[in-house]
Order: sequence, then structure tokens, then C-alpha cells
Amino acid sequence: MIQRIQTLFLLAATALLSSLFFVTIAKSQTESVKLIQIIPLLIFNVITTLVAFITIFLYKNRVLQIRLTILNSIILLGYQGWIVYLFFVRPDGSVFTTPAVFPVVAAILSWLAFRYIARDEAMVRAADRLRK
Repeated sequence: MIQRIQTLFLLAATALLSSLFFVTIAKSQTESVKLIQIIPLLIFNVITTLVAFITIFLYKNRVLQIRLTILNSIILLGYQGWIVYLFFVRPDGSVFTTPAVFPVVAAILSWLAFRYIARDEAMVRAADRLRK
């Protein structure tokens, strides 16, 4: 259901996370570091991108969609924590670029999607109570 706002939030999160495969997350005078060069970050990115994308198509099972969205938000916060750790142990003269904060933005988008999915589920349950 592409017309639902939560689908757009999840699609935006998926787009942000998939863009991380192609951008530079840190630069120094001599080199630039891409996300695909750091294996743990690559694994985090593959998992979170797939979960966000698969969650879009689970609109008929909202409870599972809610659970996967919460799980993805938690994983994204851990992902961002790993990037923050790398920020503190980085060599002198290197800087992180703007895409290094994409996981936290995707976590916020996932959280917003969770709120709208939960609102839809509450509305469906209220309508079911009225029918009985």
C-alpha cells in the first residue's frame, strides 16, 4: 500500500540505507573510507536495509510489521553507536561525512512508521469491536 504514510517513511529509510553502499563515510588527507570497506558496518547495513524493505510489504500483517519496525529501529541505533565508536577512535586528520548520520535518520523514520502502523492497528481493532 504505497499510499500509506508509513510506507513512505519505510521507503525513505530504505533509500537512505541503500545509499550508504555508494557514499564515503569518512575522509582524510590521504584516503577516503567507504562503508563497504568495513565488514561489520556492511553487515549492519545489509540487515537493516533488507528489514526496512521487507517490512513495506507486510501491510496485511500489521502486528508483525510493528515488531519488525521496532527491531529495525533498535538495530539502527546499534549501527549508529558503532559509527560513533569509530568516530572516537579515528586517526587524527580524518573527518566523518554527512552520510554517517543516515542510520539515526532512518531510525527516526522507522519510529514514525511504527507510530502510524500502530495507529492503523488501533483503528482496525476499534472497528472490529463495533462490528461484534
